[in-house]
Order: sequence, then C-alpha cells, then structure tokens
Amino acid sequence: MRLPRIRKAREEKEQESESKETEKKRKTRTKKEKFVDPLELLNEYWNDVISTLGLSYLGLSEDEYKELIKEPFISAVGEVKTKPKVSTIIGRLSANREDLFAVLATKLAVMRDLNKMTDGQLEFVVYYIKEAIKGLGPRLYEECVRRKRDDLIDLLRSKWSQYGINSPVKCPKCGFNAVMPDYICYICRYSVPDKELKKQIGMPHLLVEYAKIDPSGFREIYTSGYFYYGWQGVIPPSKAKGLTGELLFEVVLSKADKEALKPFYIDSKNQSP
Repeated sequence: MRLPRIRKAREEKEQESESKETEKKRKTRTKKEKFVDPLELLNEYWNDVISTLGLSYLGLSEDEYKELIKEPFISAVGEVKTKPKVSTIIGRLSANREDLFAVLATKLAVMRDLNKMTDGQLEFVVYYIKEAIKGLGPRLYEECVRRKRDDLIDLLRSKWSQYGINSPVKCPKCGFNAVMPDYICYICRYSVPDKELKKQIGMPHLLVEYAKIDPSGFREIYTSGYFYYGWQGVIPPSKAKGLTGELLFEVVLSKADKEALKPFYIDSKNQSP
C-alpha cells in the first residue's frame, strides 16, 4: 500500500526539480541579455556628434560637451542590444534640430554663468531659446544690456512675444511686452506709473470708443470708477469675474478721467433706459 505514495512523492520531487531547472535556465538567459550602454557610446561618439551638429564653435571642454548633449544622446540611442552607428544617432538627433537646439540652449544657460559665457555661447542661447525664456528672460536681458548687444535684445523681444508671458502692455523702459498686472515689468523690473499705462492704452479715448460699442458696460465702468484691460480690450468689472488665466490690468479712473468722460456718461444715460 505504500508503493503508490512513494511513487507519487518521487514524481512530485522530479517535477519540482524540473521546475527549478527551468527557472534557472530562464534566469540565465535573462542575465545574458545585455543592452548597449549609451554613456559608453557617448564617450566614443561625442566628438563626431558635436562636429556634425555644428557646435564646435561653442568652445566647451570635452566634459562640458558630453554634459551638454547627454540627455538627448541617451534618448537617441534608446534601449538596444546592437551597437548603433554614429550616423544613426546623429540622424535621430537632427530629425528635429530646432527643438534639440532649444534644449541645448537651455542646458548651456544652466551649465554656465551668463556673465562668463563667450559671445558665441551667449548668442547660441539667445538664438535658440524657446519656452525657457520665461525663467531666463530677465537674466538674459541684463547680460545683453551689460554687453551692449542691442541686436540680441531685439531678438529676445521677438522670442518673448513667441514663447514668454506675453502682456498687452509694453514696458516703456525695455520695450518688452512683459508688464504684469501689478504694473511691474517681468524683464527689467521697471514699475510703470499709472499715467504711463493709461497713455499707452489710449485713455480716455479708449473708453469713449467703448461707450459706442457697449453703453451699458461703459456706464458700469463710470459708476464703479474702474475697469479691467487685457488682450481683448476694455472689460467692465462684472464681466471680468469669470475670466481666469488672463493678464488683466485694473485701471482706476482718476478725477480727471471722470471729468473727461462725464459728457459721454450723460449722453449714454439719456440714450439708453
């Protein structure tokens, strides 16, 4: 009666042994799978990459060049088991050259102090910077002013309009559309006087014209004593409550403003119920 039990135990032991052997073989195969180390490739290919991309003029050291291109290079290599050719990696990097250079421009600005950059390095950052101008804009402007590079300042203004926090109010000092709702320029920190802002947006003529379009809104502005100004123009207080994520400037009517607008307010009241 014991034989079946002994046989069963032996079979279970054999199955367990086979299972362990199969698992061992699987782990051995997994260990043998080896992917290409992108950092080793970077050490081998960095000079060819820099030369082909036309970045040699930046005059960086070997370590700096490697650090500059490391992240894009690793992404271009990917997770592969076969060593890719340098031409393949360069082709992937060059597929979207503009975005690549925007990444490199930002990285260079982080790696090096702006005031220690060569002219060529600073030009590279200004030429190719994109969204990062939101954070780097003030420092880049300051450095370009220090070097008296009006050409780069003009380019920065254009870049700011494309990628920065574009404001409907231009700074009278630096010329960037970067005045924030607190009336302070984000780029040069100039505090714009109330009179200067009103002059720029065309007060009081701005409200005179608005009265023709929206008499009710004009009367609300006059009686409230203020309005909001944004990219869409004049906004009465009641219509500004639902607007979020926009740069809105609160413009308070002075005594002189109200005196100038009084005749139009009276006309508006007489014309509308």
